[in-house]
Amino acid sequence: LKDLLSADEYTSARASTPNAHYTSPEVVQAIWQAMERFGLQPGAKILEPSIGVGHFFGLMPEGLYAGARRTGVELDSVTARIAAQLYPDSTIHPKAFEDTPLRNDFFDAAIGNIPFGNYPVHDPAYRRSPQLTRSIHDYFLTKTLDVVRPGGLIGLITSRYTMDREDSTVRRHLADGSILLGAVRLPNTTFKANAGTEVTTDILFLQKYSREM
Repeated sequence: LKDLLSADEYTSARASTPNAHYTSPEVVQAIWQAMERFGLQPGAKILEPSIGVGHFFGLMPEGLYAGARRTGVELDSVTARIAAQLYPDSTIHPKAFEDTPLRNDFFDAAIGNIPFGNYPVHDPAYRRSPQLTRSIHDYFLTKTLDVVRPGGLIGLITSRYTMDREDSTVRRHLADGSILLGAVRLPNTTFKANAGTEVTTDILFLQKYSREM
C-alpha cells in the first residue's frame, strides 16, 4: 500500500482500520425496509455519517430513489473518492464527521454503520457537553440527532455499549430528543464474513421529536 498511496493517504487509511467494518447486504437491506415501514418517503434528504464505499446508498430501495438528495461523510480519503465515483449524484465529504459542517434540523433521515470504540472525539461544538463525546459512537449518535430535522428518522448500527453502559448520560440525551422506534441486537458473528471481526452491535431506530409529537 505504501507504494500505491501518498504518505497522507497511507496515514488516513491506517487510521481508519479500527472502524472499517463494512456491513453485509442482508443487514443493509433490512435497515432500509424498516426505515420504509417507519415512514421514510421518496425524495428525502438522506445522510450517511460514515459512508465507507457506499453500501447503504448502493442498496437503497428503488422506490425511495426518485428525487432523493444523499450526503455521505467518510474520513479516509481513498474510500471517500471511491464512494464519490460510485455515486456521483451524491455529495461526499472526504473528512471526519466532526470536521464536516452540516446544518442542524436539515436531513429527513440518517442511516448507516457508525464507527464505535471507547475513545473520545474533539468537536468544539460540543465542548459544553463532553460526556456526549467520550465514545466515538455516542458522538456520532449525538451529532446525527442534531442534524436530522424534527420528525426525521435515524437507523444506525452502533456498539452495544450505547445501550449497555452503566452511565446513562447518552441514553438520556437520546431519549430527551427522540422516540426509540425499535432496537435489534445483532449476533457477534454479523460482521465476521465480510469484515473479519466478531463484535456485538445494536441497530437503533429513532425518530426525532417534533412539536406534533
